[in-house]
Amino acid sequence: MLETVGHSVFRNRDVETAPLHRLSHADHKVNFPAGPDETDDTMAVRVTQFVTNMLRPGEWLRGVQTVNSVLERKYLAIELNDVKNGLLPEGASQDLIGALRATIKTGILPEASDPEPDRSSTIDTMISTDDLIIGGDEHLETFERIVGQAEEDVFVLSTFITPHEGKYTERHERVRVALERACRRGVRCHLFYGTVLDAERRNAIAMQELNVRLSAVRHARGFVLAHRDSVRSHVKCLAADDGQGGSVVLLGSSNWLSSPFSAVELSVELTENQAAAAGLDLLRSIISPLSSASRSIETLQFMASDLRRARSPLSPTTDTGHRVPVRMTFLQADDHERLLRQVAHEADERFVCCSNKVGAPMVPGLFNPAEIAGRRLDDVRVYYSRPSGPIKRRHVRAHRDRLNGVVDLIAVEDPQVHAKFLLWGNDDVVVSTMNWGSQTGSPDNPLDEIGLHLEGEGLATSLLVKFEGQLED
Repeated sequence: MLETVGHSVFRNRDVETAPLHRLSHADHKVNFPAGPDETDDTMAVRVTQFVTNMLRPGEWLRGVQTVNSVLERKYLAIELNDVKNGLLPEGASQDLIGALRATIKTGILPEASDPEPDRSSTIDTMISTDDLIIGGDEHLETFERIVGQAEEDVFVLSTFITPHEGKYTERHERVRVALERACRRGVRCHLFYGTVLDAERRNAIAMQELNVRLSAVRHARGFVLAHRDSVRSHVKCLAADDGQGGSVVLLGSSNWLSSPFSAVELSVELTENQAAAAGLDLLRSIISPLSSASRSIETLQFMASDLRRARSPLSPTTDTGHRVPVRMTFLQADDHERLLRQVAHEADERFVCCSNKVGAPMVPGLFNPAEIAGRRLDDVRVYYSRPSGPIKRRHVRAHRDRLNGVVDLIAVEDPQVHAKFLLWGNDDVVVSTMNWGSQTGSPDNPLDEIGLHLEGEGLATSLLVKFEGQLED
């Protein structure tokens, strides 16, 4: 049970409750908060945190099942005389205790509120420059490798399912063949899309066609979980078990199920257990609004719990190259603008931003911060490929002339840059799903866009070299 004054989580057996219709006029009640109700997923997270804090040495929590859960509004019954005597249910938060003591003192009932949304904490992990996946070819090869090594589950979240301009290519076929082979091995394929700009439901239709194709594979029926409703997020993600007891998560710019893999893409591959577990948690939060996704949600919960239990060592080297210690922070949609402006004032060597599109918000959202950085720094660049919405090429040209000598506005049309990133200095990189020059992040939909801020020795320098190499090819 979650109470909404101090946001404590209780076992049902430890508290007394009263149904809404059984309260008498003599009872004093605290009104429910006006915000959205809890969901199975949010309650599963709270239960996990609650139980984890109560584990004894040698015990561990693998996961929380929510398929048969029932969410019901009830009142928590608390006798104030018990509170005076220090008798409170196990798990009562300090906020609840303080609110009840204030009620005893003043006679004024406390107020309920929605819990503050959790912001992802910073994670210490290890990342190699090889884990910065850049370029269309490398993304396609990485997709085939990750899906090909999976033994149990593959998750794909792609903004779109339908191919660009409606044309299927040999590269689209390679993605589908990789999924077919996974189904043939008995791997469960969890498929999602995120766009809401689909009045004709073309992506839903394309998802159903893919579902039929994969389900037709021998022994694959029941192993394809293709969802025809949008998760309403611009995030792109590929995740799977690695066939060796671990998991891998890719976050970045690639629309895995619709991309022709011809543009310059950028993603981060997370393989260290704590980082991969955080990535699985993020994906679970994004898909949790879908009522049809309960099986996928629980699978992600169990996979993340197993990774945290294993706690892989932060080894400085791997077979694929040198790894460096990295502080990794997840940025939600509305964090992007705040960080961009902060970096514009604080960067001490270079400021480079890449956005596939520039649109109506480009001046306040991107060009103005870049100009602030350009008044202090010698190397300030903004890469983009195409204007969006009401913005035309002539509008961007006017700003290029205005900012000449302060900011380099660099149009890259061939190959198109679909990557979204910000880097500054030698060590700081943000790999994002958000078009910095055409979108603004809303706090009302924090998971619409996600960025990964990676702070590690030489990461920014290495990424810039790899990115410039893509433009020269």
